This record gives sequence, C-alpha cells and structure tokens, in this order.
Amino acid sequence: MHDVMRSAHMDSSTVTESVEDAWSRTRTLLFEGDIGRWFKYAFIAMLGAATTGGSTSLNLSPPMGPGGGAEDGTGSGWSPEQVGPEALGVLKAILEWLTANLAYVVMLVIGIAVLWLVVGLAVVYVRNVFRFIFVEAVAARLEPAIGESFGRHARRGLTLLLWKLILGLVPLLLIVIALVPMIGSIGLIASGDEAGLTAGIGSIVAVVGLIVFALLLLLLGRALTEDFLVPAMYARRCGVVEGWSHVARAWQGSLGNVILFYLLKIALGIAAGIVTGIAGLVSTVLLVIPAISLGAIVALIVRAEIPATTAVLTFGGPAIVAIILGGTVYAYLLNVVLLPVGVFFQAYSLSFVGRLDASLRTI
Repeated sequence: MHDVMRSAHMDSSTVTESVEDAWSRTRTLLFEGDIGRWFKYAFIAMLGAATTGGSTSLNLSPPMGPGGGAEDGTGSGWSPEQVGPEALGVLKAILEWLTANLAYVVMLVIGIAVLWLVVGLAVVYVRNVFRFIFVEAVAARLEPAIGESFGRHARRGLTLLLWKLILGLVPLLLIVIALVPMIGSIGLIASGDEAGLTAGIGSIVAVVGLIVFALLLLLLGRALTEDFLVPAMYARRCGVVEGWSHVARAWQGSLGNVILFYLLKIALGIAAGIVTGIAGLVSTVLLVIPAISLGAIVALIVRAEIPATTAVLTFGGPAIVAIILGGTVYAYLLNVVLLPVGVFFQAYSLSFVGRLDASLRTI
C-alpha cells in the first residue's frame, strides 16, 4: 500500500515549473532570436512534428462528345441521348483492353503498390529522423545543422520507425481478432432464435468494446512515445528498449505527476486547438487564389473545346506539380504561423521528463 501511495504522489510544482520552462524556451528561441531561425525551425517542424495541409475540390463537368456543330440547337456539340451509347462503348473498349492485357495490368498494379510502399516507408522514416532533429532544435543551445543532425539521428529514427510499426500492429491484431467472433454473432442474430439474438447482440457489443479499447491503446501508446520515449532516446542517445527503461525509472514514484502532466496538457491543448483552428480557417483564404486559377484554366479548356486527351497530356503534369508545390508551401506557411505552439509543447515534455529524472534533462 505504501508503494502504491508513493507511486501516486503528486507534486504540482514539477508540472507548473515545466510549463514555465517551456514558455521561457519558446520565448528565447523564437521571440528573442533572428527571423531566420523561425523559418528554419518551421521547416524542421513541418517534416518532423506536425504538417498541416488543405485541399480543394472542384466539381466541374465539361461537355462530352465531339466538339463540332450544335446538333441539338444549344451549341454544346452533343445531345443527351448520345451520352449513354458512347459511355457504354468506351466502357466496353476499356474492359476488352483490360481482358487482353490482364497480366500486364496485374504486374503494373503490383509494381505501383510496391513503389507506393517503398516511397511511403521512406517518407515516414525521414519524418521520424526529423522528429529528433526538431527535439534537438528545441533542446540545444545552438541551432542544429540539418545535414549533420540528420546523420546523428539516422539510426535512431529507424528504430523509432520500427517501434511505431510494432505499436500500430498490436491494435490492428486485436481488431482482426475481434472480427472473427463478430461474424459468428451476426450468424446468431440471423438465426432468429431469441437466445441467439441476445447472445449475438451481446457479442457485438463486446467486440465493439474491444475495438474501442484497441484504438485507445494505440492513442495512449503514441502519446507516451512522443512525450516520454522520444525525449529519453534523445537525452541518452539510445534506442527504443533502453529508452523505455529510462522512462520506467523516471516514472517510479511519479505516477501522480504524469497524470497531472497530461491533465494540464489537455487543458493547454484545448486552448492551442482553438488558436490552431482559427489560424487554419483564416489560412484557407490562401487557397482561394489557386482554386480560382485552376477553375479559370478548366473553363478555358472547356470553352475552347480542347479534346480531353489533349488537355490531360498538356495540362495534367503541370497541374499535378502545381498542386503538390502549392500544398507544400501552404503547409510550410501554416507551420510558420503555428511554430510557437509546437515549440512550446515540445519544450514542455522535455522539461517535465528532465525534472522526473536528472539524467534525462536537456533543457
């Protein structure tokens, strides 16, 4: 009982002083430094902390069919009764081509899937390395050189990636296991028997509860990873296993402080969420310009009656590049605006972990 009471000991000064340290570090890094550091840290934050983006959807339906005379008297160049047969003819031609080239299509799909997986893992790996670069940017007295810092944390970012993959597989496995009895429960309900109906409904409720538990477990694991494991790995320059051992030692006798840390973080997060939401809403004004430009280009293509194939080949590539670059610039500008929020919360966790265990102190 004494050990339980000791582990639940709560000292609010540890948490409040961590908040003071976080604000002091944020003020020193951003508001008392040069503007170049702000833009550099926003770039690091975009890749390693929190990238925010937006999307715009346009629902434009250009005229279909040949672009010749106005056969229906409306000047559109097509008649409604032609759309059905033409669409069926195109669909039939596509199906015939797919059937004749099925082996090549399957190979193409597999190739695209493998490429997507490789590129996706590479992107996630880079983000995990930049996660440590962002921590170093907040904790270090001097600005880190991105290239040198990437080399220092390359291996650590890989171990963090592997840990996150394992962390995500556990809830996924629980969900897959939960789907097996759910199928049986549906069969009991479909049987029409009163006892089967009761058992089936009860089983489904239990399965849904298990799925919710798996998702909560995933959220908890991610929160503990970001707030405790990453700072410990950075402070001790170690891997995941050793990092968790340092975290476990820091938690001894401090469970109450950890709970208070998250309660205050939730409260601060609500306030930060309001600021972030307002900034995101205001920043959507920036999307109006590219949306209008894209709409104008599509309208010109339709008005000039340029064939769809020619339009795609001519404007498709530049449009995709423009969308990717525009989204990246938008995300970066949003990180510039919201950088104090990211720096503050990172400094908050670094300071708190350091106050729990002096060997993990970085700020």
